[in-house]
Amino acid sequence: MKSRTLVALAIAAAISTASCATTEAPSEAAADTTPPNIIFMIGDGMGFEYISAYRYAMSELGADKLASTPFDDLLVGAATTYPDDDTWVTDSASSATALATGIKSYNGAIGMDANKHPQQTLMELARQNGWLTGAVSTSQVTHATPASFFTHHPSRNMYHQIADSMATPIADGQWSFDVMLGGGYAHFNRDDKNWLPELEAQGMTIVTEFEELPEVQQLPAMGLFAPIGLPHAIDDEPRLASMTEHALRLLTEQQTEGQPFALMIEGSQIDWCGHANDIACAVHEMADFAAAIEVVKAYQAEHPNTLLVITADHSTGGLTLGQGGEYAWYSERVMGIQNSLAFLTERLLEMPRAQWREYLQPRLNLDFSDEDWQQLIEAELPDSERARDQQYALGAVLVPLISKHTRTGWTTTGHTAVDVPVLAVGPYAEQLRGYQDHTDIAKVLLNIVK
Repeated sequence: MKSRTLVALAIAAAISTASCATTEAPSEAAADTTPPNIIFMIGDGMGFEYISAYRYAMSELGADKLASTPFDDLLVGAATTYPDDDTWVTDSASSATALATGIKSYNGAIGMDANKHPQQTLMELARQNGWLTGAVSTSQVTHATPASFFTHHPSRNMYHQIADSMATPIADGQWSFDVMLGGGYAHFNRDDKNWLPELEAQGMTIVTEFEELPEVQQLPAMGLFAPIGLPHAIDDEPRLASMTEHALRLLTEQQTEGQPFALMIEGSQIDWCGHANDIACAVHEMADFAAAIEVVKAYQAEHPNTLLVITADHSTGGLTLGQGGEYAWYSERVMGIQNSLAFLTERLLEMPRAQWREYLQPRLNLDFSDEDWQQLIEAELPDSERARDQQYALGAVLVPLISKHTRTGWTTTGHTAVDVPVLAVGPYAEQLRGYQDHTDIAKVLLNIVK
């Protein structure tokens, strides 16, 4: 059975690959006069409640104290996330645009203001001033967050056009990034355009298998490791820490004296699990993100002239730890679940309903009653050609059952407008202390790059 101990191995593995020095931040006065490297980590959908869920899932109930997490010593404040729209609730594109440009915009905007005018991003300004730049994401690299740091489009859904923008050099033999790692192979290799041979011919290193990543020695480099997003961490090997380690390796090796870099790292699928109201999936994505934070903290300790900033673009799902009036949250039951709902519902549709209980019982490890199982087996599925619609229908039955047995609450399958955490260490970290808007985070970073 997969347990919290096994999930914690992701963190242990990340720590073992990097230095374990302390992460005390240097004062700004003592910092190197060279502008610091900037590592901007974004937990997509990661409200405070997700950090709480992760901490409790890593802890033993009844122990003298809670398990420590990579988040604990970095917290400096909180931020609002509302868009320049007719709502308080942002989407990922609008919030990523705010984090990349310091300008609020409408939901769906990629690097544009509310009037659809392109705004200079942190990565563009860094590139203009001679910095190295890059991004790492567990979603497709054309998704809202990485896209907003490197491109400008009126809609986040323009995946092919976003890929075209990323693949088009901004100057002779130069792209807007030095390293780009994540999913999205299908957007660069499609029927109307296959960018990959062209990019390689122009001097970019392209890899499509994780096993190839350690062999990459030359920038610019793009790693596209899945057709769209990477598999959920609960269903596969955690990948974010490894991609982060190699991105830092490549950028550091490429740096010339006095040349900083700016790297955005996104734990994308915390949000995807939140949309699915899938608590086990969410906790494993948090573990993957935490492992990447450990890698970066160790790097920052070895390279003190590095600013690490961590935040979320919004929270997702209205997660609560406690549900139905019972004063309890059963973290051990959450950690007994073996796979994501996306994985499980896809498999259920491949077999007769009579086999569903036998298949799910050892994978959910929850004490469903006969009535619970009957409710699932008799679930009505829509007459749709899209398997995803039928998966959603099964998820709509499973989520309340899992919530009842784990006492996990959800208020929505969308985003929420709650404040999100701000964490930082390194030069200029003090400027991020306290209560702020997410555009204020971007303004601090943009001012460093100027």
